[in-house]
Amino acid sequence: MKRLCYPYLMSLMILFLLSANALAQMEPIPEDRGATGLALALRKLGASATFMQITAHPDDEDNGLLVMMNRGRGLRTALLTVTRGDGGQNQIGTELEEALGVLRSAELMAIHRIDGAEQYFTRAYEFGYSFSVEETFEKWGREEILADVVRIIRTVRPDVIVSLPLGGEGGGQHHQASGQLAKEAFRAAADPDRFPEQIQAGLRPWQPLKLYSRHWILRREDRDKPDPPGTVPMNTGHYDPILGLSYYQLGLQARANHLCQRISQLRGLPGEHFSKWVPQDAVAPVVGGETDLLDGVPMGLDRLKAFLSNAGPAKGLLGGLLELEEQVEAANQAYDAKAPWKTLEPLREGLETVRRLRGILASGNVSEPAAYELEHRLSYQEKSFTEAIALAHGLALDAIANRREVVPGGELEVQVQVTNRSPVPVDVTSVALEVPDGWEQEPEGETSGRLGKNEKLEVPVKVTVGTDAAPDRPYWVRNRAVDRYDIVEPKHLGLPFAPAAIAARVTFRSGSVDLSIEEPVQQRYPGTWVGTEKQDRVAVLPKISLALSPKVIVVPIGSSNRKRTASVAVLYKGTKEATGNLRLQVPNGWSVSPASAPIRFQREDEAATLKFELEPPESLTPGTYEVEAVATLDGSDYREGFRRIAYHHIQTRYLFRPARAVIQVLDVRVAPVRVGYIMGVGDEVAEAVRQLGADLVMLEENDLAEGDLSQFDVIITGIRAYFNRTDLRAYNERLLDYVESGVTMVVLYNRQEWDDAQWGPYPSKYSRSRISVEEAPVNILEPAHPLFNFPNRITEADWKGWIQERGTYFLGERDERYRDLLTSEDPWEYNAGAKRGMLVEAQYGSGRWIYVGLTLFRQLPAGVPDAYKFFANLLSLPKAPESTE
Repeated sequence: MKRLCYPYLMSLMILFLLSANALAQMEPIPEDRGATGLALALRKLGASATFMQITAHPDDEDNGLLVMMNRGRGLRTALLTVTRGDGGQNQIGTELEEALGVLRSAELMAIHRIDGAEQYFTRAYEFGYSFSVEETFEKWGREEILADVVRIIRTVRPDVIVSLPLGGEGGGQHHQASGQLAKEAFRAAADPDRFPEQIQAGLRPWQPLKLYSRHWILRREDRDKPDPPGTVPMNTGHYDPILGLSYYQLGLQARANHLCQRISQLRGLPGEHFSKWVPQDAVAPVVGGETDLLDGVPMGLDRLKAFLSNAGPAKGLLGGLLELEEQVEAANQAYDAKAPWKTLEPLREGLETVRRLRGILASGNVSEPAAYELEHRLSYQEKSFTEAIALAHGLALDAIANRREVVPGGELEVQVQVTNRSPVPVDVTSVALEVPDGWEQEPEGETSGRLGKNEKLEVPVKVTVGTDAAPDRPYWVRNRAVDRYDIVEPKHLGLPFAPAAIAARVTFRSGSVDLSIEEPVQQRYPGTWVGTEKQDRVAVLPKISLALSPKVIVVPIGSSNRKRTASVAVLYKGTKEATGNLRLQVPNGWSVSPASAPIRFQREDEAATLKFELEPPESLTPGTYEVEAVATLDGSDYREGFRRIAYHHIQTRYLFRPARAVIQVLDVRVAPVRVGYIMGVGDEVAEAVRQLGADLVMLEENDLAEGDLSQFDVIITGIRAYFNRTDLRAYNERLLDYVESGVTMVVLYNRQEWDDAQWGPYPSKYSRSRISVEEAPVNILEPAHPLFNFPNRITEADWKGWIQERGTYFLGERDERYRDLLTSEDPWEYNAGAKRGMLVEAQYGSGRWIYVGLTLFRQLPAGVPDAYKFFANLLSLPKAPESTE
């Protein structure tokens, strides 16, 4: 994609232009339009300082503070989130691991439409909850992630950084790790001997002025303790008349987009709201104490003047900055909410001054360090002036595509519309699309002209996608050997996503000043979830997408029927008729029927599902095997599929995975049982029931209300089902009656919703207890219990290969009639002691009620053999003898 920049500062400008893509690419919100948008834009013109927050995960950020710094004070504001939240849980869908990281990244982009922050990430993968900073650094690679933090600080060049606490007891030590990285990076970013490869690549050392950490009061007993010395309270409850609400209130609106974490959707009420910050480091401490995070930081254009002492003999810099101050003040004085165009003249003059100053910097007469710093900030100022002038004109640029998904060699039509909504004429000098190399565009009609009040210029453009266009996939790939991502396209490192493939650029003249604005090309369509309009950027996808299911195929050696069926869903994205074939590649000795199957497509988005029967050889040993789907179309092979990550509150994103499945041949037996399953949240456990050969029925509301529950040997409630299923809550007594009558109920973990009522047979509470180490030893408290003996013998050695953790949200305070069957213990100081509540049984009447805090929801979809062995026994429990003693 073509970019405009000064040649000798090419690397710096690339970083700056990429940072512009750290903001969400969607329709502007009301705060960014019209007179309100212009009023907020004017605040940016008078501010040259930069603010950054560094956190561990999505949702750690202080959105009210980000709003205050950006929309309230006009500062360039950035959020560096060390991980993408990949190891968390999902309260709205089935995305986990990498897919969850994509979803949470997209949610942050939706949030920043409102709080205005730029978003950055490191390569760290959130491997799960941790009670140890040392474990966190060992898994991430401390130096590698510190290098990323330093790189982004050197890129953004913040004056003030705030972080999470650097220490503290308890869990969630990713938080403390991110705080410690922030503190070390505060000084390391200024040291040219730290990560010198970044300096060689074009970055320069940078020393922020101040660093603070968040002061969190987590325990009730600590609330009356005095704050640490020097604590700075920030009142984000301050009312902003331009916004019409406080920074805290607008921050909560933004924060509500963390839907997969079930963040509150309720609006904030007016009134004071404080966050507290503890000084950690500073290069210019404030004398006499601080009352604000920005105390002692040169504000306004004084921040630019601070670099003049090192600028050398260049003339005109100081005079130009003084002129710029006057022009910014004049624009503010001219502001009229009923006539925003009154600001145009001083805004044009200010833009010309910025360009003149940048020209002086580009002349080579300014010392390199000063030129670098001033150019970094003036380039941002030029962008801000351009946005303000466009707002003063009421200039609207809409680039609407007739489709949002295209394939290599495909075509799309784009309607570019430029509208001037002010009485001040605008001369449009060019309208064009910015497309990757190999793409072609054919504008139709005029691409220039003068626009009076409410006049528009419409330019239809036909676009042909390059035949070798790359799919719209994340630029990062998980490296399972370490808890970091590998970066496929290093130029994008740090950004939430790669920039949009195609954008519209309009060059126009306001008075005698030439400017250009750019917007990504998007398709508009009605939102299918909640109505209203949705916008998605144009994405390149392969002609064929394959999805092989199930993802884990289990073959118990002792089963009488070892044949398994695999389904391949094929989605065609091409627009012309095509034929080909589909086949499965299976392990040596296995047979597959049919050997291949023809596929034929006549139109776009046509889909087919083909079934194949797999049969293992007679001689079969336990182990892990693999099967892969391959489609051949027009002489090309396709071996992967994409997953749309699409919700009403985010832009659609895509994650690609190979069309493969794992075959687990297990020495596992399961009793013949009929299982009723109540789906939970983000729940993929039911498929494991099918794979083990048990008879499975998914239970819906009518089944719970009046169905014959006596037909089931086991009823299982999925993870957090008591949160997600109001019908389960309503008819829970029927289920307990079912248990009392003599059969088995298995409850996978729940959270706060467990305390809403007595859902179990006896009183109990949920807890946040967990075992975070997946290799932690498991202690079987009742070795003779049928659960550990029928139909498979399970010992303390049968817990190998687990991923991420042992268990979470164990059953807490409870009636003595509940019995613990397992305990486990983390090796960490902050989670010391054996934990109970991970597997709890209660006899109720003549039946069994079992609570499972073990993370089966992760282990079973991942194909962990020992987890299947335990699950087989759990399903078989109703058929087990009472004791094996």
